[in-house]
Amino acid sequence: MDLPDLGWLPWRQAVAIAVLLAIGWLVLEVARRRSATEPAWLASTAMVTRELALILALYAAWQIVGSFAPEGLEQADAAGLWLADLEQSLGWPSEAGIQQAVIANETVIQLADAYYSSLHIPVFVVVLVWVLFMRRESWAFTRTTVALTMAMCLLIQLKPVAPPRLLPSLGIVDTALVNGRSVYALVPGANEYAAMPSVHIAWASIVAMVLILVLRSPWRWLALAYPAATLWVVIVTGNHFIIDGVVAVIILAVAAGITLLIPSQRPPVKQRAATRTRPPDFVQSS
Repeated sequence: MDLPDLGWLPWRQAVAIAVLLAIGWLVLEVARRRSATEPAWLASTAMVTRELALILALYAAWQIVGSFAPEGLEQADAAGLWLADLEQSLGWPSEAGIQQAVIANETVIQLADAYYSSLHIPVFVVVLVWVLFMRRESWAFTRTTVALTMAMCLLIQLKPVAPPRLLPSLGIVDTALVNGRSVYALVPGANEYAAMPSVHIAWASIVAMVLILVLRSPWRWLALAYPAATLWVVIVTGNHFIIDGVVAVIILAVAAGITLLIPSQRPPVKQRAATRTRPPDFVQSS
C-alpha cells in the first residue's frame, strides 16, 4: 500500500531512507567507539539516527502489511458480522445508529472523512519526533511501546476482517466513497480488510498516553479527547466497529505493561515539588 496520492511517503522510499539512516548509524557508532574522547554530540547524533531509522521502518511495515491481498473474503465478512453480533450481545451502541445520528449533516460527514484520511499520520509522527528531540528521557519507553503495539496490531491484521462499511446487511454508508475521499480508492492494492484492530485508535491512544506521560500541566488529560474523537470518526465513517478500537487500546495497555517490565525502558518518575512547612514555634513559658 503506497500513499503518494495522499501526500505521504511511499513505503519503498521509507525503506530506502531507513536503510541509509541505519548505515549512517553504524558509521557513527564505529566513529564513536574509536574516538578517544567519545564526544557527546557524536553519541547523540548516532542515537537520533538509529531511532529515526526505526520510526521509518515501522511506518513502512504498516504500509506493507496493508498491501497484503486478503484471502477468503467470505470468512472476512463472516468475521465482521460476528463482531457486530458480539457487540449487540454486549448491549453496545450500534455503529449504524451512531452514523445515522449525523449522516444527514454533510459538513460533519465531510469533516469526519477529512479527519480519517489526513490527521492520524502527521499527528503521530510529530509527537514521536517531539519526544525524541525534546523529551528524550521518555523516548525509550515511547519507542518500545510503539514497536510492541505495532507488532501486535500488524500480526492480528493478518487475519482479514470486513469493516462495517463493507457489510451491506448492517446498513452503514461508506461516507468517504460517497464523498470522493476514500483512501482505498486512491491507493491501488490497499487491503480494506485489515480492520481489526484499528490502527487509527492505536496511534491516537499512543499520542494521548505520551502527552499525559511527559507533560506536567493538569490540562494534559485533555489529550484523551483525541482518541475519543478518533473513535467517533472511525465509526461515523463506517471504517471500524467499536470493538476494533477497544482491542487497540487493550493492545497498547499490554505493550506499555511489557515495556515497564524492562528497567532500561521505564520512563522517569514525575517528582512532585516537596512543600516545606515551617515547624511551629513553641513558646516556652517561664
